[in-house]
Amino acid sequence: MTLIRYNKKALKDLDDIYLSIAKDKKSVADEFINQIDDYISLLNANPKMGKDCHKKGLTRDCRALIYGNYMILYKIYANHISIQRVINTKQNYKG
Repeated sequence: MTLIRYNKKALKDLDDIYLSIAKDKKSVADEFINQIDDYISLLNANPKMGKDCHKKGLTRDCRALIYGNYMILYKIYANHISIQRVINTKQNYKG
C-alpha cells in the first residue's frame, strides 16, 4: 500500500470545491468529496493509472486522473504519492 499525501494547494482546491457545492446542498458536497477521495485512494493499488501530464497538454512532470469535470494531478515518489492539484477541467488549467 502506498501512502497518499495531499499538498497545500490540493487541499485548498478540495476545500474550494466543497464550499462551492455546499452553497447549494451540504450533503451533496460531503458525498462528492468522499467519492473523489475514494477515487484517489485507487492509486494505492495502481499508482500509474493516471496519464502522463504531457498527454493532457501540461508541461508539468506529473500524472493526471480525470474524475467527472476534475483533473487530479499527482506525482509518484519512492515512498508516497503526492496529490498536487484538483482542477476543474472547464477552467483554463493549462495557463
